[in-house]
Amino acid sequence: MSIRNRLILAYLLLFMFTVAHMFEEAWGGFWISHALGLGWFLLVNWLLLCIPAVFFYFILMDRRWAYYAGMLYGGFMALNGAGHIVLTLVTGRYPDFAGSISGIALVITGPIVVWLLVKQVRWSR
Repeated sequence: MSIRNRLILAYLLLFMFTVAHMFEEAWGGFWISHALGLGWFLLVNWLLLCIPAVFFYFILMDRRWAYYAGMLYGGFMALNGAGHIVLTLVTGRYPDFAGSISGIALVITGPIVVWLLVKQVRWSR
């Protein structure tokens, strides 16, 4: 399987886990969902989900800037997942920091996406 095909698969997995993460936060009662209200929380998350979708489109179009934007997305989501995991372990309270279960998948797939994007940038020179 080529680097590009692995990248597409990994990016779609990361995107899928991002959606699962958002649903877990809403279902688990993440404190921000209580502060904003569930409707606003889901609306804001949906709008934020559009950003990596646009990045993916431009990654498919081989835009170099999109590779770097995708690296930021992968890194941010890995840190987001790690933050949920650490805060849940430190506080011992899942509902306040819901997202730690899907956070495990983000911590795994985020760095894979970054690594594949770095390889793609080097290969496309």
